[in-house]
Amino acid sequence: MFRRTALFVSCVLFFGCGDDDAPRDAGLDAPSDAGTADAAPDANACTWTGGSAEEIADPPRHTPRWAFEPWISKDISDRDDTYSFVQGFLDRDIPVGAVVIDSPWETHYNTFVPNPGRYPEFGEMVDWLHERDVRIVLWVTQMVNTRSYDLETGGDRYVSASPNYPEGRACGFFVNDGARYNWWKGDGAAVDFFHPEAVAWWRAQQHAVLDLGIDGWKLDFGESYLRDEPDTYLDSLRTFAGDRTVQEYSEAYYADFLRYGVHVRGEEFVTMVRAYDVSYDIPARFYARPEHAPVVWLGDNHRDWTGVIDILDHAFRSMEAGYVVLGSDIGGYLDRDENDLGRVIPYDGEVFARWIALAGTMPFFQLHGRANLEPWAVPDSATILPVYRYWATLHSEMVPFWFSLAEEAYAGRATMMAPVGADLAAWQDDWRYVVGDAFLVAPIFEAGGARDVVLPEGTWFDWYAPFAPLSGTLDDYESTVAIAELPPVGRVPFFVREGAIVPTRPKSPLTGLASEASVGTSTILVWPAATETSFALHDEDDAITTITAQDRTVRLSRVSEPTILRVRPRVEVSVVEIEGESATRFDTRAELDAASEGFFVDEVGFVWVKLATSAEEVWVDVLGEVE
Repeated sequence: MFRRTALFVSCVLFFGCGDDDAPRDAGLDAPSDAGTADAAPDANACTWTGGSAEEIADPPRHTPRWAFEPWISKDISDRDDTYSFVQGFLDRDIPVGAVVIDSPWETHYNTFVPNPGRYPEFGEMVDWLHERDVRIVLWVTQMVNTRSYDLETGGDRYVSASPNYPEGRACGFFVNDGARYNWWKGDGAAVDFFHPEAVAWWRAQQHAVLDLGIDGWKLDFGESYLRDEPDTYLDSLRTFAGDRTVQEYSEAYYADFLRYGVHVRGEEFVTMVRAYDVSYDIPARFYARPEHAPVVWLGDNHRDWTGVIDILDHAFRSMEAGYVVLGSDIGGYLDRDENDLGRVIPYDGEVFARWIALAGTMPFFQLHGRANLEPWAVPDSATILPVYRYWATLHSEMVPFWFSLAEEAYAGRATMMAPVGADLAAWQDDWRYVVGDAFLVAPIFEAGGARDVVLPEGTWFDWYAPFAPLSGTLDDYESTVAIAELPPVGRVPFFVREGAIVPTRPKSPLTGLASEASVGTSTILVWPAATETSFALHDEDDAITTITAQDRTVRLSRVSEPTILRVRPRVEVSVVEIEGESATRFDTRAELDAASEGFFVDEVGFVWVKLATSAEEVWVDVLGEVE
């Protein structure tokens, strides 16, 4: 028989125990039913009449296009702060694709009912965000509390049971006969995802916010706190369907939230989950299954160099296990050491800048942390703000690339990210990874900014100076190329493979991918190789445009909208032919922007070719002198 876990608040596990950090409910009386928590539920008191849960199959693996836009999040917030937070980025010309409303936002944790004190007129806030093309994702777990509290200053506390607890207990909707467990936001029981009526009950409650138009769930790891003692983890749980391992339970939790969210809101709905993670004193493991992980973040990591190493370790393990869309809390979540919570981890501007740049090269880009680091409010904002603006903008501009690569990965035709090296031993102290067939990233994971970079076989180009070819080993590499609005500390070693094809949609001239006049125009970056390479561009009309490049020729199976090719030529260019016809050469970029077709050679040597819409195949030949 599982016994009720004693209520405890551990300073070792959570935060320091000074006056400012003491649990907000310290000294509160235990809930009135504490002595009977292990008693069998009274089925006669169950009033739920919703019936059994509908069987819902897994949706196809998919991460919607919007989820590759930059995400932002704060740890403790409210409606007005959310408005100000989002507007702060927009006012500074920084793209925002989604905002995560983290805890606390509910009347109790996991009631799905917005707290009217923190978030009055919640539906109006959702509409306000959507009007600005910003999606909203809400934090939840699978715990239902007898009392609730937030251990951080500014959090909420509720002495009484959550409104949904008595019914859930009376109906037998919790695992382990309703046993209660202390987790970091209170004392509660865990929903039984193997009980059909419990699942129906749980799904019905979600409509309080699903019907307001929310776009996703951030699913946190409450299931890790189902343990017999603070340090003793359970091997199995009693469920309606018999004993199940904790891992099976965890996977069922993440799966059902995804299935039902997509079922109600459609394929644009996402869940954000953990893949491989080790946080706090909780043993390392995978959480959701890869097929139930449209967006993955890599755990609560320290905001120092150890945190950078941790996210790389978690990312590499997750890549190998088949997870696709990965990213981290930029700058690190933890501003205190959970093993010595009196020790504040000091803010380090170099770590923050390097982390921002690293995040820019991963599919999922999210700013989040307990310290709520706003790029314009940190001590070195004059450096950090342009670093953040550059990488957030570039990440947004590369959404066509990210989305297409993910769709191909889900179809089994490509790998979105992969570590360089065969196993963990080869990864250590190196941490290079490739993104598709296009990029190599050599992370900076210690102070100083320089590292040796071994380039894989072939010809490569420096992203920051993308014309001159590179190969072999780069000793003490650090980009010295002057780039407007990107300080050196914000440059991760980032290389482009010869043969790369990278579709983009520029947002501003900031990254160099567009002029003022061409902002918003589909722009495809091409570094042709001697052998043919290709890219499957998943267009916004759900059709696929196949792009191939070889030597001097670029082919597109169609041109669905006016498009610009930026081609790194293999010869000095004097002639460009579009479908065999000589294209007009313009002397300035402004002249090219004003035309419907033609080409321009910039001061570096890149050839910019403008193509008109065509439903048929279009080929472009970038040629030298023609006799």
